[in-house]
Amino acid sequence: MKPNKNEKTAEIVGMSLGDGSLTIRNDKKNKGLLRFQMRGHVEERIYYDQYVKSLFDKHIGVVQITHYKGKNASYGICSEKNEVCRNLHYLGIPIGVKKELQIPSWIKQNTHHLRGFIRGFFDTDGSVFCGKDYNYPEKKHIKIRMSGVSISFQFIKEISQSLSHLGVHNLVIKPYKKNDPRFGDINKIQIDGPNVVNYFKIIGSHNPKHITKYQVWTKFGFCPPHTTLKQRDMILEGKIDPTFYYEKNNKQNAGVAEPGQMRKSTVKNNMERLVEETSQKPCPLVGARVRITSPAS
Repeated sequence: MKPNKNEKTAEIVGMSLGDGSLTIRNDKKNKGLLRFQMRGHVEERIYYDQYVKSLFDKHIGVVQITHYKGKNASYGICSEKNEVCRNLHYLGIPIGVKKELQIPSWIKQNTHHLRGFIRGFFDTDGSVFCGKDYNYPEKKHIKIRMSGVSISFQFIKEISQSLSHLGVHNLVIKPYKKNDPRFGDINKIQIDGPNVVNYFKIIGSHNPKHITKYQVWTKFGFCPPHTTLKQRDMILEGKIDPTFYYEKNNKQNAGVAEPGQMRKSTVKNNMERLVEETSQKPCPLVGARVRITSPAS
């Protein structure tokens, strides 16, 4: 049975065009079979466990959780079931390398579908981050932004137009070159300041990684970079003072911008030491790549 075309399946399409790949197996044992993969940073485990898997299971077909360890650790879902792969292709996911992408027409024709699609794209392949405003002496990271990139200019242009249609002002940044010759020029879309507020009001997010950054910024007026999901939860619970990351004697001070790096964070008041990897860079997938510099219905 073919899946219904609604806001939830549109969100799945946004996820899949953002951080997923639908490819044909070339190995001798499985030659010709389709395989779907979608992976993110290991910090997104809660997002995949509690939201993404159940969404796919209900609307597309049962998928498996995958956890790759090692240098390029990742966490996500995959499936080689014909039902899952064919349903995704029916909804508009191309098979093979993702070069020139488009938002499927059935999504563009409906505002609710479009909202779900945009949410899925930014939740998997977008970033929420705060930068410094050097006009302020405290130099905290007070300027919130969102961004997303693709090698497909047409795709970024359609996302920009869709955001504008939904009431979220945005900018398309001039393409820039990738050092890796395997990838084309990168086209970037950016949402700044008050427009990020509009994004979360109109479109929202299901990814705790994005939600907690926005919530910390909303509550305190800034969000330190290089914090983990657990640390941001503790900031929101009042267990960590976010200004701690700006203390001069703190080796984990927030003196540089995201994306993150491996850090050890010591917490005040005899709080236990948190040791977590905080890189926000997505790991590479099999198939084509749409890369992100690193935010409910």
